[in-house]
Amino acid sequence: MGLHEWANLKAHELRALAADDAVVIAPVAAMEQHGPHLPVQVDSRLATEVSHRAANKAHDTQPTVVLPVVWAGLSEHHMPFGGTITLDYETLLGVFRCIVNSVQRHGFSKVLILNGHGGNIDACKMMAQQLSVEISEITVIAATYWLEAASRLESLLEDQPNVMHAGEAETSMMMHLAPDLVDDSDLPSHRTTADLSFLLAGEASFRWRDLASVTSNGVLGDPSTASGTKGEQLLEAASDAICDLICDSQTWSAAPDLRGDHTAEVPFHR
Repeated sequence: MGLHEWANLKAHELRALAADDAVVIAPVAAMEQHGPHLPVQVDSRLATEVSHRAANKAHDTQPTVVLPVVWAGLSEHHMPFGGTITLDYETLLGVFRCIVNSVQRHGFSKVLILNGHGGNIDACKMMAQQLSVEISEITVIAATYWLEAASRLESLLEDQPNVMHAGEAETSMMMHLAPDLVDDSDLPSHRTTADLSFLLAGEASFRWRDLASVTSNGVLGDPSTASGTKGEQLLEAASDAICDLICDSQTWSAAPDLRGDHTAEVPFHR
């Protein structure tokens, strides 16, 4: 994996990757509470792992390099439980504006913002739009690894259809990667109802609420169904999906311009 880690490479090696039209994965996640049984690094550790595995799988088809994870994200909703570092959107956007501008100045033209935290999903979409408008000659894709891999993960899970906070999936992946950091002494007692409808109002409206309104211990789901074996399968499935996204030429294709030369005799193209 070290061959694909930005931080381990020499400047001339990175220039060569830019010349080879490499994709730059910029992982972003969080540093936040994950219930009584998991460490606060979970999202950042998992986003890093999926990024490295995907880059390793994609590299022969599409050269890929992985930046160090941006380890803090939008985690205000976890603050009531402690242990959490949170940013505001303006700060997160500012960090990614500098990152994307830097890699573009070095000759890279493909950036994948790979998200590993639910609270960042909408923000990553907004950043991809904003930076695409601001920085010319670069394609910025925003992906959340478990959403991209949803169809592959569902069949591996017993208790939940996809990744939930500190539940079966995240606990399984951490059991595989860092079992010494998982307190599995009483996982059944940590189970809570995994229901995100607390964020909804009316038929299709959003309201902000923190997790204290829906869980007593910071967990969403049932970690008792987790296993290290399942964790390895989940990581492989997630990284396969991100590899496929990276290697699909349509991901990086230029947007078509379907305007005619004139509409009502006023030219679009000058």
